[in-house]
Order: sequence, then C-alpha cells, then structure tokens
Amino acid sequence: MKNVMLVLSTSRTPDGALDLAVKRAAEHGAKFIALYVVEAGLADGVFDLFSDVGFIGDKPSSELSEAVMKEYRQRAYEELGRAQIKAMEAAVDFEPLTEPGDYVDTVLELAESREVDLLIIIKKRRSPLSGYFSRSPADELKELAPCEVVIFEEG
Repeated sequence: MKNVMLVLSTSRTPDGALDLAVKRAAEHGAKFIALYVVEAGLADGVFDLFSDVGFIGDKPSSELSEAVMKEYRQRAYEELGRAQIKAMEAAVDFEPLTEPGDYVDTVLELAESREVDLLIIIKKRRSPLSGYFSRSPADELKELAPCEVVIFEEG
C-alpha cells in the first residue's frame, strides 16, 4: 500500500475515521493524505438555508459570500491540523491538501493521480426523502473510486 487518503468533513471529521487512516498508513508504511475539498457551491447552500428561514434576502452580498468561504477555509486548516497531529504522533508521512472544486470529481481525480490504495470518506446524514431522490456523494465515490473505499457516517 502506497497511499491512504482521508477526505475530511466540512463540519468535523469523526475521530474513528482519522484513527483508521493513520493506523492503516502506519501498518503499511504508506503516506497519509488528508484532503479538504472546498466546493464553490458550499456558500450557496448556506445562503439557500438562510433565505428559506428568512434570515437573509434573496441576493447575499459579495462580502457575505467571502466571509462564508473564509470560514470554510479556516475549518480546512483546523481539520488538517488535527490530521497532522495524529500523523506526527504515529510517525506517519503526511501530506495535507486543500483543493477547490466539485467534491466527487476532485476526490476521484486526486485518488487516481496520487495512486491512493485506500480512500476513507465521510457520509453526511441526509433525510430519507433526499436519499430517495438522489445518491449521496459518498455512495457515488464508493462506486467510482479506483481503490478500496471505507465510509464513515457523520456523527
């Protein structure tokens, strides 16, 4: 095994997922890659939610959009920092990545280009209704990834 990649959650990555990634990398002398995908649509989702509850109007300002994206980047640094500490404690080779783009496409592209042998992803909780109408990104990755995939349910 050459590379283990953990795709970090935009909220908080479960400790079990982080521990598994580090453990498997240590067992196989592999590199631990922690990836945080910053999707352009993340801010839009926040705005849609706030608009639906009447918290903001239909057209948020560019300053608000920038503030939301800055918050996501800050979250990326925090999650990558947690991953780096775990990797250092286990003396595992570590590579942090923050990439903009579509979640599924970015993860697939990097899993292939980085020759990932194990991909660990977090599945966000979804309502039964949304699960009925669309597949989750985690399920899509499980089907399309060129390697073993382990899915953790978000707590």
